[in-house]
Amino acid sequence: MKQKVSAFQLSLLVANLIFAGPIISLPQIILQQGDQNAWVVPIIIYPILISFIFIIFGKNTQQEWLQNVLLIGSKSKWSEKGFILIFLLFVLFTLIRDLRGMFDFVATVLLPTTPNDILMVLSILVMVYIALSGIEVIARVTAIHFTLLFIIVTMLPLLLMNEWDFGNLQPLFGRESITTILRATFITFSWMGEILFFLIIISNIDPPHKARRAVMIGTGLGLFLFLVVILSSLAVLGVKIIRESTYPSLMLIQQINITDFLDRLDLVITVVWLPTIFTKVAFLLYAINHCFSYLYKGNTNKFLFPIAFIVGYLSILMFKNTMDLLRFSFFTWNIVGLIIEMMLIFLFLFVKRNIKIRLKNKEAET
Repeated sequence: MKQKVSAFQLSLLVANLIFAGPIISLPQIILQQGDQNAWVVPIIIYPILISFIFIIFGKNTQQEWLQNVLLIGSKSKWSEKGFILIFLLFVLFTLIRDLRGMFDFVATVLLPTTPNDILMVLSILVMVYIALSGIEVIARVTAIHFTLLFIIVTMLPLLLMNEWDFGNLQPLFGRESITTILRATFITFSWMGEILFFLIIISNIDPPHKARRAVMIGTGLGLFLFLVVILSSLAVLGVKIIRESTYPSLMLIQQINITDFLDRLDLVITVVWLPTIFTKVAFLLYAINHCFSYLYKGNTNKFLFPIAFIVGYLSILMFKNTMDLLRFSFFTWNIVGLIIEMMLIFLFLFVKRNIKIRLKNKEAET
């Protein structure tokens, strides 16, 4: 029986996809490129993403075709196979980037003496177990942990109220602001375009007519959290400090000091964040498994462990150090990711058209 995901769970999955991974280091390049006006970037990106969501779903009155998208074992044309191959490439790039980002962060902050190889093996074992449990389990685990993270992030401005310096946000919209904001938006867009991962589970959404609204809400939640983090980082740390920091989000939460004896909340918040990146990676592994099952026209669970370990080792071998990863993430992925995302949207429109034609032909036969 096909597993189902509710509209609420879909919203949290989408929000987690665009927040859990990028929050590690993306604020650094956004603030470096956008200066004190970088907080505008999430506001600009939201209507752009909403327009793409409308293009994908079309009219919300007839969404029965959603239940027939990329079903395992169904007949497929060149458009479906092409979409799956491009989607698989998209997932692999993102998975390698997020895995290495997570390993480097954990090795730097939590386990500095533990080799990346050990971190990779232990993490992959947990993530594959979650991925093999199915999309329903992934959605439930994400809903629990992302809700906790959402509450903590929305409380950051209150927890850091005594550290805010509004002088760090000035001047607002100077002569060069348009150029810096557009540059920061371009770098950010390919990361936020990762909402397209929901396409692989689009047939699992129940009820289907609430799918479009759920994706829009999830996109808004993720970008809202980014807005809170970027605005708080600017007001508390300032542009000069952020430019020199590899993990500005970590530096931000390290400024929380409620009392004399309660000043290491950064570790608590990091522990709350870790399960969200685990569930994102588990979702990506599920997506890889679904792509192979679709091409193979059968169950491919037995191949997921070796595939996951190969991808894990690639994430270690492809980058010499954290700086190599950041260069790829900030200056290569923004172009490669944008091209892949545009191709996915273009191909999905063909997939959507073929499915609607197929359904009409079935109705005509009956």
